[in-house]
Amino acid sequence: MNLHSLKKYVLPFFTLLLFINCSNDEKPIPENALFEPQTELISLTGNNSQLKLTWKPVVIEKFKKFQVYRFDSNTDEYTNPEVVRYSGKLVFETEDSFRDNFTDNEVPFNSFISYVVVTEYYIENTSQTALSINYLSYENKDLSFSITSLEKGEDGSLKLKWDEDSNAGFEKYTIYALNKSYLNNDEIFLPENIIKVSTNAKETTVSDAKRYLNENVFYAVTKVVNGKTIKCKKIVSIENPRSLKFRPGQTLKNPYNENEIIIISKEDGQVLFYNTHSLNKDKIDVKGQIFFCSIGNYNGVEDLYVPSIDGNVFVIDLVSHKIKETINLKTDYNILTAIPINNYILFVEKHEFADIGGMFVYNRTNDRVLNRNGSFGVGANAKLVNGKENYFFRLGNDGREYGSETALTQLHVNGDEVKTDFTFEGGISDSRLFALSPDKSYFVSTNMGYLTNVNYDNFTEVTTGKYSETLNLEDVKISADNKIYFAVPTISRIKAFEKNNFTTPIKQYETYGFPLLLEVFDNEIISINQLERGYCIENIAK
Repeated sequence: MNLHSLKKYVLPFFTLLLFINCSNDEKPIPENALFEPQTELISLTGNNSQLKLTWKPVVIEKFKKFQVYRFDSNTDEYTNPEVVRYSGKLVFETEDSFRDNFTDNEVPFNSFISYVVVTEYYIENTSQTALSINYLSYENKDLSFSITSLEKGEDGSLKLKWDEDSNAGFEKYTIYALNKSYLNNDEIFLPENIIKVSTNAKETTVSDAKRYLNENVFYAVTKVVNGKTIKCKKIVSIENPRSLKFRPGQTLKNPYNENEIIIISKEDGQVLFYNTHSLNKDKIDVKGQIFFCSIGNYNGVEDLYVPSIDGNVFVIDLVSHKIKETINLKTDYNILTAIPINNYILFVEKHEFADIGGMFVYNRTNDRVLNRNGSFGVGANAKLVNGKENYFFRLGNDGREYGSETALTQLHVNGDEVKTDFTFEGGISDSRLFALSPDKSYFVSTNMGYLTNVNYDNFTEVTTGKYSETLNLEDVKISADNKIYFAVPTISRIKAFEKNNFTTPIKQYETYGFPLLLEVFDNEIISINQLERGYCIENIAK
């Protein structure tokens, strides 16, 4: 036997010998006794009205007493010996070190009852304590209950379900909801977070249609039985279906679904189809950065054109939400923008790091780029927007938001020859803020909101006025009834104007957070707002 093993047995032996010699009685030492201050709980048995706790006795020098602490709560998920001792109540003491049990005849009316034992002793006349190595809990299954499910319904509401209570003394359920990024302790149980109270014990579901905007929605349920409030075992949460974890860079309306918008995450390479009523999300990852997207018509079918890196344009079906075609434009440059015109794709390409590239035409029939005959200067914000027939708007920015730039251009393709005609009397435009009216007869552009009428027959653009003198406009959309809607993040508003009424908005809509992007429907406005943490999609009634 080595020295370490010898020490292991010698110390308990001399402790036992000392204890026997110093004892005034002749009680036999229990077989399960421990020769150290920290005890171990063995069992907790009984029922709702009486519980018996047993533990291992200790044989130590200068033992003072055992203390039993009791803690009652709605859950034991976060319970540990320290919680029971410091949050619990002292219910029993004994100076008998051989005592190994306590019977509790005053069991609290709660879901979980937990116990620990503390050993108090002396070291050199200084009082010390040792907390039992474990705790034991009793679950009152007549009272404890759980939230069993939380999910989003097809109507966009959040549906909650919990265990039914079967006690004769049942009085009511109270349902709480709290919309925050994170939860602090029991703040959810404040009265202002109550969403429903029910006195029907069999009513164990709730459908919450409130339009939450923060990142998470937390739920809790309490019930009252015989005048005592019992909390559910665990607070549950669900990610708010109206929240976004990425910074949105662009939105479009789906022409094939009146309740659906398309949200583009440019940096993350994601295309998100979002139903504004059911709140369903369908995501496509193109695995590469996305630039300015557009919806275009080819052979009578409208698709989403998603320009990306390495010369690729992804064509996404607006009904199935699937990539139906990947078109490579014979380059490793980034494709900043691409629009279909007849049997061609007009696109702008740019080097990843340098401002060189050009606007070229791709023939879909023979899979050829027709006019790539050199490199030209290209800005990072270059955009193309379809006009009528073979007309399009070529947009850029060089910091001159308030000056005139050529916008309207006409494409001509004859065999392999490409020609563009453009007006020299351009309207006031800037690629960073541009919206074309649904009938394509006018556009609103720049962060001052200049309105410019377009005459395709005369090939002219005439700017009639601007909607802002000082406002920092973030996005603009035009409805079919010629209302112009601006997102104004600095004042958390969406402002609506009549066409050519540049002085006074007809209506203002307050937003939750800073509005970055918007889409306009017949009865509502969808605003995508920046919050302190993340982004949210807000439905605003018109």
